[in-house]
Amino acid sequence: MDVKGFHTSSTDGGWSFIRENAPFLSGSGKNQWLTQGFYFWTDSYYFAHEWGKKSISGDYAITECILEIERPYLLDLVGSVEHQLYFKKLLTKYQIKLNKITDKPTEPTVQAVIEYYRRIEANKQKQNGLFPFIAIKAQDNYTERNILFTNQRREKLPLVTRQQLCLFEKGYHCLKSKRIIYPPTFKEKVDDVISKTRERK
Repeated sequence: MDVKGFHTSSTDGGWSFIRENAPFLSGSGKNQWLTQGFYFWTDSYYFAHEWGKKSISGDYAITECILEIERPYLLDLVGSVEHQLYFKKLLTKYQIKLNKITDKPTEPTVQAVIEYYRRIEANKQKQNGLFPFIAIKAQDNYTERNILFTNQRREKLPLVTRQQLCLFEKGYHCLKSKRIIYPPTFKEKVDDVISKTRERK
């Protein structure tokens, strides 16, 4: 399946550096929501801009990427109830193990669960065990609006949700194309290079 992702980064290094090296691998600390990988806002550049404005000191750039990921290797915690149930099962197994170690009820984080199963999978010779995934799609509980479905019920439609995809380093081959779309000055320079390259062919 093809996924359109938008990667936000600092403009440090200039347009040619970003064109050559983006997307950039995240850190490996426990503050990485879905563990270490290449992070993308999916489907729209809307949240890529929001992240750039709020979380990057100084100017930011956005690189649009097309990822081609085979369905069995994408853990979709946004669009698949089956995958959500599977992750819940993994969470429960990890929680039982953790409770035995700490000898008290413990609520593990998403990051801890993913890191644990990624580590187990990395130590296996065959990558087809409990956690064969090379990418994870997830969303947090942020929404801009919650709209009632009807006046007779309390259930609401969450709008707009923040959805991210983390592509693990071993899945980098899934990156099929990329282009800088922001800022306009960077985009223009890249487009100019592409145009001149085509003219020479």
